[in-house]
Amino acid sequence: MMPRFLLITLLVLLTAACGSAPLAEPPVYPDATAASRGESPLADAMVSGLTAEIVGEQQASAIRLFRVPGSVAWEQVKQFYAGRLESDGWRADSKLLVEGDTISYAGWRNGDQLLALAHTEDASTGATYLAVAVLRR
Repeated sequence: MMPRFLLITLLVLLTAACGSAPLAEPPVYPDATAASRGESPLADAMVSGLTAEIVGEQQASAIRLFRVPGSVAWEQVKQFYAGRLESDGWRADSKLLVEGDTISYAGWRNGDQLLALAHTEDASTGATYLAVAVLRR
């Protein structure tokens, strides 16, 4: 009787664990390529802010850093992500919107998922940096 109870309990737990939908794959901004931390002090500061204010240390590994050649305005980036996400059922979270002179942040939610976005233009490297994370909240 006991082995059967353990088997049923294990099956229930596995079924519950599999019930969550996989995390969404975030859209990548046109011409963006993977960037490395350490190549831009400004981008590193942006990632640190995103980690501290929105993502949290436990989920910091979810942050993906991208470089876009040239100067790309925050408004263009925000419109790109809004267009892609909102047509798929994501909704902007106004509590996460921070539009600064140097670094800006935004977030969208879909069910229990959060997509967080950060943007900065670094004149010293001639590139725009974007940080994107998708996590459960």
